[in-house]
Amino acid sequence: MVYLGSGLCCVGALAGLSTQSTARLGNALGMMGMLASQFASKDPFLPSPPTVSPPPGLTIAKRIQITDLPQLVAAFHSLVGLAAVLTCVAEYMVEYPHFATDPAANLTKIVAYLGTYIGGVTFSGSLVAYGKLQGILNSAPLMLPGRHVLNASLMAASVGGIIPYMLDPSYTTGMTCLGGVSALSAIMGVTLTAAIGGADMPVVITVLNSYSGWALCAEGFLLNNNLLTIVGALIGSSGAILSYIMCVAMNRSLANVILGGYGTSSTGTGKPMEITGTHTEVNVDQTVEMIKEAQNIIITPGNDITR
Repeated sequence: MVYLGSGLCCVGALAGLSTQSTARLGNALGMMGMLASQFASKDPFLPSPPTVSPPPGLTIAKRIQITDLPQLVAAFHSLVGLAAVLTCVAEYMVEYPHFATDPAANLTKIVAYLGTYIGGVTFSGSLVAYGKLQGILNSAPLMLPGRHVLNASLMAASVGGIIPYMLDPSYTTGMTCLGGVSALSAIMGVTLTAAIGGADMPVVITVLNSYSGWALCAEGFLLNNNLLTIVGALIGSSGAILSYIMCVAMNRSLANVILGGYGTSSTGTGKPMEITGTHTEVNVDQTVEMIKEAQNIIITPGNDITR
């Protein structure tokens, strides 16, 4: 029942965050849902009292400026991806002795493999996105020679690895395939994200957000946890929709953003566009009057104005 209530809170959180007037309520519902789910996931018969993780997250969030929220989200997504990889591999190890008698063994193995792949891409890709947004890495796109062939090869190898994984019932083959897809997906996350410029990182963050949601779905299936499945589906679908909306707003396709390599570097060879027109300067008193008389005000944090 607590899981059901937590799932409804997460649905209400997304609904509340859809408008500014209800965003605070949406945040509160999301926090209530996740906090309750952590208490519900603890075994009441264990001698140690249940512990939850909001204090560290709250401490980190309080120290982050609002302009640094995108990289904070990217860093948290990397943890989700890493958790998905570790959970899928660990669940395979736990369930392996029961595969011979479990009628759903093939489904469990497939979900573990897919969750490992998605989690690996999310983990490394989110770290690269964090590095670009934080200024640790160069924000310009890394145009590796033959990068599309490289990514296609990594994808083909990851897909091909599921064949021996499913056909050979041995534990060694299974663990080898899971370890291989973990490494291949991690490399693919780096090559994909590094080829995208810093200007497109917000779209990449939403795409990685969607990836982390589907990784959560895989964890929910493996752990038989309905809340993880519900929340993962919400995050995965909402992240995909948001990515599409952002691409439409930029008049570009998602494939163009993910594979195009656009960013901070100029991609044209012609004469740059000249800025024409006049500007009006105002002092502090005039600015105050303009704000008082305005009906709508848009505040954009983080913009640097060059004089």
